[in-house]
Amino acid sequence: MSKRLVIIGVLACACMLGTVQADTCTPVTLTFLSDGFGDMTTDDGSIWKWDASYSCAKATKSGGVEGHLLTPALNLTGADEVTIQFAHTHKYAGTPANELTLWVTDDYKDNYAASAWKQLTIDPYATNNDWKFVNVSINVPSSYVGAKTVFCFRYVSTASNYATWEIKNLQISSTCGGISAPPVALPNIGNGRLKVCAQNLQNYYFNLNSGRGNYTPEEFDAKTRKIVDAMLWANADIYAFCELEAQPIILKQLADSLNRRTDDKPYVAIDDNIDEQWDEEYDNNLKSGFIYRKDKVKPIGPNEPATTAAYYKNVLRIQVFEELESQERLTVSMSHFKAKDSSDDQGNAKRVTNANQLLQGIGNYALDKDVLLLGDFNCEVGEEPLEIIMTAGYEEQLLKYNQSAYSHCYGGGELIDHVFANDPMSKQITGAGLFHISTSCGADASANAGHRYSDHDPYLVGINLVASEPAECEEVNASYLPTGASGLGDMRAISVSGQWYWRYQSSYGATCQDKGGEDWLLTPTYDLRKAASVSLSFEHTIGYANNMSEQQTLWVTDNFSSVEDSEWTQLTIPTYPTGTNWNFVKASVDVPLSAVGKNTVFGFKYNVPADAANSSTWEIKNLQVKVTCDDVHSALENNPCRSTGMKMIRDGQLIIILPDGTRYNAIGVRMQ
Repeated sequence: MSKRLVIIGVLACACMLGTVQADTCTPVTLTFLSDGFGDMTTDDGSIWKWDASYSCAKATKSGGVEGHLLTPALNLTGADEVTIQFAHTHKYAGTPANELTLWVTDDYKDNYAASAWKQLTIDPYATNNDWKFVNVSINVPSSYVGAKTVFCFRYVSTASNYATWEIKNLQISSTCGGISAPPVALPNIGNGRLKVCAQNLQNYYFNLNSGRGNYTPEEFDAKTRKIVDAMLWANADIYAFCELEAQPIILKQLADSLNRRTDDKPYVAIDDNIDEQWDEEYDNNLKSGFIYRKDKVKPIGPNEPATTAAYYKNVLRIQVFEELESQERLTVSMSHFKAKDSSDDQGNAKRVTNANQLLQGIGNYALDKDVLLLGDFNCEVGEEPLEIIMTAGYEEQLLKYNQSAYSHCYGGGELIDHVFANDPMSKQITGAGLFHISTSCGADASANAGHRYSDHDPYLVGINLVASEPAECEEVNASYLPTGASGLGDMRAISVSGQWYWRYQSSYGATCQDKGGEDWLLTPTYDLRKAASVSLSFEHTIGYANNMSEQQTLWVTDNFSSVEDSEWTQLTIPTYPTGTNWNFVKASVDVPLSAVGKNTVFGFKYNVPADAANSSTWEIKNLQVKVTCDDVHSALENNPCRSTGMKMIRDGQLIIILPDGTRYNAIGVRMQ
């Protein structure tokens, strides 16, 4: 992607010379002549001098002389737009266009005379001889700039006439791929391979005059341009937003706007199937959502709500991503908790509910144990909702890296947007911080005034995902789908096609009936890389059966991403019911260790074609997943001879036979 960086202030020449490859474009915004010459130079100090009374560079001298005021050498390779701006005035000139001129070279030879120069047209010149400054803005042809670009103000006097020329407030800026430079500094988030950026976009609506948006087309376009500027400056791999219109088009609109400003068009919006109409009571045409770079990460599994509660199902969202380079994963949530209602805050109980909903949803849907909780939580650390999250083992990252962090301006600078990470995730974070491009308080408020598009700042997190070692084998004896419960619990229902899906019935457990549909019921994800044995048992019955062994089946994958994208291995269900009498039968399945791995998921697949004789009903209850870690397996893993010897088990004892015929037991003692 073409990238753009803005540098504001006095240029340090060493930062620009010889540090960028010829095919790399680094955008700049550089300011000179506001308080002295700074990094600008002159080859004759008797001609060009600094006039502190008027804060300007001044050239004046008689006698037919020529003097040059030079910028540092700038690397403007690949820039698609370069602009030079300044204020100037003059007096006593004969022909200003001959005596007071501006030139550029793209390959400066360390002195004026040795370099080849091209003249730029100055328009306007001062005309009234009244010392009033006029502003000049010149678009420099891209063919005029290169790896060692220098601009030169050339002053010439004649034997019979000499002028006085004053120049101040010089600014040079360039763009790469149409991306401008940020007016305020990006936060230091370390050297993470992945960068996550999140923000409340303050009622970003594509459908004008609906709900909260009420934008004119011009206002919407202006807001979008400012958002895209900020997101391209952030240059993140995963973007998470809240206060979006609850329509499918809004994230696609934003991703398309990002792609129009980049050559490689890498941005993709996560499909969440949210399509809500305006509802005054629930205000449920808001949502949270995600955009990602397809060349850096890919989504794993569907975009899930943390709760099924009205309104909050749209604004508490969960998505798992996998880094392409490392193939490691992280679970990301984006939340928008209930806003504060008044000084006594009747919304606190609702935010407490939000916190509990979020944690329960993460427990149900997380496909990876590295968890990042992002969002506008509408409360600060110390308030009850966040205490619930922190008590659950999550650490606030923005305050970890800056105890004075703020993201919103109300009474002052408040931190109501947060980044929480659980312990394994926290260890992989390289830094977190606020990009103060939108807030109206703090040190950056004046600099960002023309760039604001929200009442919240975006915040960034740097991450280096580390390949996890196989977990120590842990015994598992998990139970799911008991009768008399309130829902599917930790199981997940995914409908690939058809009109129905797996649902819970208190008397019968999980049930599915969907003629012409493919519907999956999935277990949580397990790391079974060190399991000694894995088995499943469950009770099931089938009514109005057709071909049960093909239409009601059990599958396993060792690297789950989604139902469609995972490679599944079918497991044989040894016991089917009659299919006619609704009697439950028990089935027990021993799972081959070759079929399990780091991200193991078991799936019950209901698949009844539309032309089947009957629309079968499949009911499942009392599912148990059992994982064992026996001593022989552990000994085999830890034995010092395991890499060279042949292993065998005799009478329950592990024996390792080396190539020379000697035998060792599980702890490495030679056997007689």
